[in-house]
Amino acid sequence: MLSIIIPAYNEESTIIEVLNRLLDLDIDKEIIVIDDGSTDNTREKISQLTRNLDIRVISLKKNRGKGNAIREGLKMASGDIVAIQDADLEYDPADMVMLFNILKDRDIEVIYGDRFSFDYRTPLWHKMGNKLLSLFGSLFYFYWIRDMETCYKLMYRKHWLSLNLKSDRFEVEAEITAKILKKRYRLYQHSIKYRFRGYREGKKISYKDGLRSIYILFKCRFQ
Repeated sequence: MLSIIIPAYNEESTIIEVLNRLLDLDIDKEIIVIDDGSTDNTREKISQLTRNLDIRVISLKKNRGKGNAIREGLKMASGDIVAIQDADLEYDPADMVMLFNILKDRDIEVIYGDRFSFDYRTPLWHKMGNKLLSLFGSLFYFYWIRDMETCYKLMYRKHWLSLNLKSDRFEVEAEITAKILKKRYRLYQHSIKYRFRGYREGKKISYKDGLRSIYILFKCRFQ
């Protein structure tokens, strides 16, 4: 079974469609939504679908960040494989099923969805920022990472738990990659579709998160 953890913070405009797309997936799954202290109508939107459907929800009183939300979701996850789904519409859940099947069928332990193998009209500044972070990760850990910041990182639940994640915010992506590479888990990278959304649409990550990610890569490398 696939456990899908959805960190959600102020995503009232997209959360319903994301959940509907996930519910439509033809796969044995559980959906765990972490409402990360939303101040808009995200919580009310989620409740419209959870009355009669098997969606588990954790509501946090205060916004703590994506990393904290992932840890909360892992406490509830019961599937043998766990994936993270952002609560926006940048990723296509059909790609998650593809990655899930590849992970099960191959002799690997982790699979990353690579957003940048093809040109999906991503702004240059965003693409270059991600490439730079991926380059730092590759140099620090001697393994070529094409898209370190991708949301679609799927791995077996036992491997998720072994990472003992500490980061609270977006730098958790760097921590996940650093610890996977230090543990030498068998990693495979595969192309996925991607639709960039701008800050007016609700994008929240900033350059400060990039600086935190570099710090985390350095810190984990020498711990």
